[in-house]
Amino acid sequence: MKKFASILLAIFLGFIAGRLAASNHQGEVPGTLLFRVVSPDGTTESYLFGTHHAFSKSFFDTLKTAKDKLMAAEIVITESDPAPGHTANDIVNTRTADTQWPKYLTKTDLAYLRERLQHSPANFEKLRPEELHAALNREYTINTCNTRSAADPNLSIDEIIGFLAKQAGKRVIGLETAEEQLELIRKDIEGMPPKVHKKRLSRLIQLIKSGGDTQSCEATSMYREMAFDYRLTEPCRNSLMLTERNARWIEKIAGDLQSSSCFVAVGLSHLQFECGLISQLRERGFVVTPEETH
Repeated sequence: MKKFASILLAIFLGFIAGRLAASNHQGEVPGTLLFRVVSPDGTTESYLFGTHHAFSKSFFDTLKTAKDKLMAAEIVITESDPAPGHTANDIVNTRTADTQWPKYLTKTDLAYLRERLQHSPANFEKLRPEELHAALNREYTINTCNTRSAADPNLSIDEIIGFLAKQAGKRVIGLETAEEQLELIRKDIEGMPPKVHKKRLSRLIQLIKSGGDTQSCEATSMYREMAFDYRLTEPCRNSLMLTERNARWIEKIAGDLQSSSCFVAVGLSHLQFECGLISQLRERGFVVTPEETH
């Protein structure tokens, strides 16, 4: 296993929302991450792209068609585009209270993390248990499932898309603030007893120490191979992370998709199921069709 990197607290909502729907050779299985979106009046063409937060630049570089559509868009829309001073790290570091980690970590696990994360951009002492779990889970998946090359920056594919868009002088819109995303992580586990936090953190730390379990790489393999079913007629599985967020997002993006050429990059799970952006756009009269990603 690669040396565990210092944590950059990137939000890992894609996995919290639920695993990718495995392909069962039923329904719409386009084998792609990219969808063409034509406005109801036929005047505007945009694209939806499903991301996976464990992947980065090396993977996106292989997707020539997706990259070309990104560069051709007038507006790029991502899950989050925090303003300077309002990143997740900034929010964590400005907290006044430290977390009482002995409630959530064994002595051994606490000593291990304090040593490993002493140079982390996010102050370990001010992280919350659910944030620590999300960040550890992200790094564990990256290292165990080899989703990035050694040359990749410590940026998710979402962040790379935003970076490329800004570099090209495009307008970038974030659907949520970092504050809102951290609050979603908190709400998702609201009421979880400290002993449950301790158990799941300890389990994850042991996996990291042992070098990982590649059986947990099913979701990343499916994403890399595009071997999943969008299951557009099935109900969403997580109201907080999928249904409610998608409902807010569709209200924010529908107008731009009607008037401008957009490239919308969000976690793949937000395109899946009947509450997903594909189904919601079709209900509003947009024509959404799968496109070759490469």
